[in-house]
Amino acid sequence: MSDAENSARPDPEAEQDLEQAIRERAFLLWELEGRPEGREEEYWHRARERLEAETHAAYPPAQAGHHRT
Repeated sequence: MSDAENSARPDPEAEQDLEQAIRERAFLLWELEGRPEGREEEYWHRARERLEAETHAAYPPAQAGHHRT
C-alpha cells in the first residue's frame, strides 16, 4: 500500500477519540439544558459542530498564496 493510500484511511483510534469527545460534549450540553427528552440527535450534532469549530480555531488551515519571504 502506498503512503497516499495509507494516509487517506481514517485512523480508527482517532475516530474513537472523536466519537468519545462528541459523546461527552453532547451529554454536557444536554445536562446544562435541563436533560430534555427526545433530542439526542440535536445534541450530538451541536456537540460535533462545536468540537469541529474549536479544532479549526486552534489549527486553522494554511492560507494559500500568503508566503512570507
